[in-house]
Amino acid sequence: MTADSIFEDKQTLKNDIKKEGNDAFQASPVVFTTLYKPQVENYLLSEVGFIVIEDGWDEQSLLDLQQQVGCTLFALQTTDKHIDRFEVIDGIIVCKADEVGQVKTVFESVLSDRDKVGIDVNDIKKSCGAEKPANFIQARATDIPDSEQIKSTVNHLLNQIPEGLSTQYMMLDIESDHKLSLYEFFSITTAVENRIADDSEVFYGNRTIDKPDYYWMGAIYVAD
Repeated sequence: MTADSIFEDKQTLKNDIKKEGNDAFQASPVVFTTLYKPQVENYLLSEVGFIVIEDGWDEQSLLDLQQQVGCTLFALQTTDKHIDRFEVIDGIIVCKADEVGQVKTVFESVLSDRDKVGIDVNDIKKSCGAEKPANFIQARATDIPDSEQIKSTVNHLLNQIPEGLSTQYMMLDIESDHKLSLYEFFSITTAVENRIADDSEVFYGNRTIDKPDYYWMGAIYVAD
């Protein structure tokens, strides 16, 4: 199977069904995100899939994966090891080895809010390395008064973007111990907009977690 034919089947495969026993068909659940490992016989279907370059994927194993799942697929670069795009990878995200789970979390959060913000798969690709590698950053508030937690966390996050770069696309996930008020959310979006290009696109996710006095933010961004 060629890469072109795989691409033609992408949308069909995302909502595909799996064949069981006596040719009876049963709907196969599709999750938001999945981290795929090489040399697995059957892969879960997902809307967005991830592979870690360091796991040793090659062109054939990626083509086999795409043949089975047909989803948008991102490669996570956790070391200096690179990967050829093979026409199958939709983007590359640079992160640390212990940040793979957080990268998936950002996607899951933003995808779960997509009906509110109108994000689609093309937006995801732009935000996450379709044109050039994207980067993952994160920040957490610790030992900070409540009134300063949001401001400190978002500033700490944005200060990790090297000076002189113009951020073009960003997916930002906000995790806190309560539902953010409009004022809190506005303070975050204002801080972000003050630090990025005027024509940038930013997509937000927001989740509540049962941890007292807790703020965490993670972002995937593309910058020139």
